[in-house]
Amino acid sequence: MTPRRLPRAERAAQTREELLAAAKRVFARRGYAGASIADIAEEAGYSHGAVYSNFESKQDLFFALFTESTEDRVAVIKAFFAAAGGTFAERVKLLADESTRQVHADPDRFLLNLEFSIVAARDPALRTKFADRIESIPRAVAEIIAAEQRAGRIRADVDPMELAIGLHALSIGLGIDHWIVPGAVRPEFYGELVGYIMSAISTPPPAAP
Repeated sequence: MTPRRLPRAERAAQTREELLAAAKRVFARRGYAGASIADIAEEAGYSHGAVYSNFESKQDLFFALFTESTEDRVAVIKAFFAAAGGTFAERVKLLADESTRQVHADPDRFLLNLEFSIVAARDPALRTKFADRIESIPRAVAEIIAAEQRAGRIRADVDPMELAIGLHALSIGLGIDHWIVPGAVRPEFYGELVGYIMSAISTPPPAAP
């Protein structure tokens, strides 16, 4: 049986996704500065023209990948808190455990996220372009923390955005330690550390009547 030929729009979308997947692998392995359009085209099995018909430049491709990555992570955070049961502290710990699992299971993803930060830190023009999206991840967590605060379950003196940035930074730092010195930190340590923080900032439950 002859394979069904995809409509043009579907083929274009598939090509774009395959280019992004190839770019993820190349940027993770070689870094932004060490990667080229030729490398990405070869990794994806497409011509240079196919890359340039979807992205104006290497920077444009990198930013598209960055946008996709941050949007996916924000969606996961929101869906996790919308679906998970248990207390807020328990949900945060479970999310921390899931974050650790992903760092261990998908090194390309972790290295790529580091590369986004490194490139933005080095290039003032890209820093401005990336700033809002970089903050979108802790901002999503901060919104959830603020809602818990309004409900009286988090201390009023806690700054939601500062806490969210701190939790995010802990995840990155422990991930770096894992890949540089494997075994230096137990996989469950991030979740435990987050649990300690949550215990410190949570308000005590109301006394029984």
